Amino acid sequence: MAKSMLGQNLLRADLVVNYTALTEASTTSTQTIATLPKGAVVVDAFFDVVAPLADAGSISAVTCKIGPAASTAAYMAATSVFDGTATAGTRYATATTRSTHRVLSSATAVLATFAATGANFGDGSTTGLDSGAVRATVLYHILPLAA
Repeated sequence: MAKSMLGQNLLRADLVVNYTALTEASTTSTQTIATLPKGAVVVDAFFDVVAPLADAGSISAVTCKIGPAASTAAYMAATSVFDGTATAGTRYATATTRSTHRVLSSATAVLATFAATGANFGDGSTTGLDSGAVRATVLYHILPLAA
């Protein structure tokens, strides 16, 4: 008889990304939320805008998406986290089609990928942003797998 997920714990992995962490000399920044183990089943992914990312300089927009490296938007499509389009204290979640990346056959890093419009995030050591913070979250179960 197979075991069901009923009664198994729902696990949560969070990562708070302060604007000071986005320093890449690139328009893309990848932050690891967590490395989930083999047998993990991703149930949901979302982010909370603690304070919208803002820049008085050249960056005109920033989006965030969540997923593994093989499909960075598998769990959540790119959504604005930038001042003027995102609201502090708001939780954002997008309903995505069921992804083949939701049941992990090996340990897999789940990423929050940020994309800037207008300029690079920084110079490699300092950020071009002025303020903001985003908390990315993944909810998951772990299936008992045969060896």
